[in-house]
Amino acid sequence: MLKIVTDSTCCLTQAEAEELGVIVLPMQYVVDGVRHDEKPQGENGDYEKLFSHAQEIATEPVYPAHFAEVFRQLLNEHDDVLCITMSGRLSGVYRAACDARDAVIAQTASEDLDAHLRLVDSRLTVAALEQCLRYARRLADENKSLEEIAQAVEQYRDEVRIAFAVPDMKPLRKSGRLGATHRSVMRLLDRWPVFSLDAGGIRSEGSGKGSAGAARALINLVESGAHEVIVSTFGASSESIARNIMIELRRRFPHTKVLVKDGGPVIASHIGTGAVSITWVATESLSH
Repeated sequence: MLKIVTDSTCCLTQAEAEELGVIVLPMQYVVDGVRHDEKPQGENGDYEKLFSHAQEIATEPVYPAHFAEVFRQLLNEHDDVLCITMSGRLSGVYRAACDARDAVIAQTASEDLDAHLRLVDSRLTVAALEQCLRYARRLADENKSLEEIAQAVEQYRDEVRIAFAVPDMKPLRKSGRLGATHRSVMRLLDRWPVFSLDAGGIRSEGSGKGSAGAARALINLVESGAHEVIVSTFGASSESIARNIMIELRRRFPHTKVLVKDGGPVIASHIGTGAVSITWVATESLSH
């Protein structure tokens, strides 16, 4: 039996996680010294209101001890374990999972154990991480081995795209996730900066005028054969640009199913509430 472990930036609902057999470990966000576990998608309340009154917001990855506890339990039940985390270039969560794996293997003194526990840095987050989890489950249902699934997910992640637009550069600059070049990106009057993830890091993709222009700029990045499209919002103030994205998607991709999901407070704390992201899979053959 394959068990999949991930972090809460994947944006799965509780029901979706149970259906996929995914164990979701909570990241934490700290608002004015008060710690909150990130809950399943749709259960995090009005975090935009919470953030709007905050003086200080920070996040913390899943601790290595928490990963290690889950790994031990699953391995003791004779399960294979595949842990897929958000991008290691954006968070310490992948490093925490690696430290946990090393600790578990050292404590059991079993070389064979390493063959039953694999880690994958998705180089992605939010709905794009969700796509990797769903792909891994499809392969497991096809009775692929742990090694085959891990290698396939490492190929598949390069076909999953994610781009996002922000109404305000301050949260992203403060997060420290921008490289030196990107820190110079300006938030001009009525223009939304647009970014994508490239090999797990943030890349500038220009900007759009207003929410309608940002929506067009995002969709200009989407390849003609795109499918499995998910729009992620970050608070109620994302709804306007999300509507513009849906209108543009229906115009350009009339036969493509599109889902809208909440992106969650952890990522919102870094890119700002009111931001929006779009995720899609570029290669049809890899999704089936």
